[in-house]
Amino acid sequence: MMMPSRRFVLSLAAAIVALALALPALAKLSLSGGKEVSFHAVGPAGLAIEGKGRDVKLHENGKEIAIVVGLNSIKTGIGLRDRHMKEKYLETHKYPNATLRVAKSKIQFPSGGKAVKTASSGKLTLHGVTRPVKFNYRASGSENRASVEGDLHVKMTEYGIEVPSYLGVSVKPDVDIAVKFQVVK
Repeated sequence: MMMPSRRFVLSLAAAIVALALALPALAKLSLSGGKEVSFHAVGPAGLAIEGKGRDVKLHENGKEIAIVVGLNSIKTGIGLRDRHMKEKYLETHKYPNATLRVAKSKIQFPSGGKAVKTASSGKLTLHGVTRPVKFNYRASGSENRASVEGDLHVKMTEYGIEVPSYLGVSVKPDVDIAVKFQVVK
């Protein structure tokens, strides 16, 4: 009976260790509570306009992560403004979601209890228009469960969205968007 060479055994052991370390990275991601999306825009005389929603979903196909926000869930606290925002500007009957797609290889997860605070890039689809975006995010927790907070800045006119105006008063086209969620592998 022939004994395997030491080199073969070491190579096999290294391959098993590499596979064991890679498996958590290949694990499917899912959300677990604490979901929130918000936006901040500026109106006339510096008036802050804010909206919040909780319809946040995460999809993953192994190579790419998609964070999908249901725009109909967003409320500003003023019914008429919400209706105008959804019906006239976002046209949620045609474009119900905003989707940020990011290559999984561009995302870092917390490791060894160390939080991650960094920037990355992806593609945002909003109002039927897809454009590359840069975003910042922070992730704390562990390799298997993390709290994530991210933010990005968009100019609504770049997505074919008319600048909101009511009775001659307009909102600035720049909007800050933030999202928070819990993710598990």
